[in-house]
Amino acid sequence: MTLVISTLTSSGIVLTADSRQTYKNQLGATRIGSDSAMKLFKLSDSCGVAISGRAFLSEKDEPAKDVGFFINKFIETEKLDGLTTKEIAEKLNENLGGIFITKEIDSLKKQIKEEVEKDKGTELVFSDNDGNLLPFSFKDKNGKKTSQTGWVETVNMIVAGIDKDKVGRAYSVSIPKGITMEKNTQQCGALWVGQTDVLTRIVKGFAPEIENIDFVKNASEKDKDISTQLNKLEYIINWATITVQDAIDFCVLMTRTTENIQRFSDGTFLAPGGITGVGGEIDIAVITPQKGFNWLKKKNLKSEGSELSLD
Repeated sequence: MTLVISTLTSSGIVLTADSRQTYKNQLGATRIGSDSAMKLFKLSDSCGVAISGRAFLSEKDEPAKDVGFFINKFIETEKLDGLTTKEIAEKLNENLGGIFITKEIDSLKKQIKEEVEKDKGTELVFSDNDGNLLPFSFKDKNGKKTSQTGWVETVNMIVAGIDKDKVGRAYSVSIPKGITMEKNTQQCGALWVGQTDVLTRIVKGFAPEIENIDFVKNASEKDKDISTQLNKLEYIINWATITVQDAIDFCVLMTRTTENIQRFSDGTFLAPGGITGVGGEIDIAVITPQKGFNWLKKKNLKSEGSELSLD
């Protein structure tokens, strides 16, 4: 798991990512695999990407490799100079999605088919997959029609950069759906992906799962404008007036706050069982019209007081 944040100011873009990598062991328990994973990458002189979600991909029949391996391969093999930030985001989405989505959707179909047949279900029908989601329906052993949705663990990312018109743009991308949200340095604002529940509670004023509470459900049935009412709880942040330094401070504050809340909490009473998925060093990149992509902070290899940069 991860927390990736991009804050856009009138002077430039800040892009950050933590370093924690988790996995599920053979018993299904989530463990911290590493606090030194690289999730933030320079794509070009004026563009970068930060990733969250799935940590490893397998290409064809080869052993699984971390997503960073495939991003570096993308950087080496693709011609990105001259492309807009949006074009790079779309190209990266297509590239990474082509590695695992089709293969894993086919594998998921096989798994679902076996489970339905094992439970004596019939008339299994798959709908077209919606990104990493696979809707399907079948009749159970009693003849009752059931509709469900399977899913494939995917990669989410924020691609941010400065375009030739000197406007900074950031895109939230969910593989293979593509761009789901965008911001620019003319309007300013922030994007975040990954374990965003703590950040959302702080900025928005309520937890994302609030709609699962009974009285909120009842209110929604009576008043379709409930979301507008809830949105009034959001903090007023004058994104257009903050500096690049302020943007850095915001990203670090939200990441460290998430890390520490996860340390002391175990989910909520509504959704118990939290994952301590945010931690380790915070890598920070700053992208400006004048200087392009620059590292403010990037992990080096370390041992007994010595450090090595592979750049």
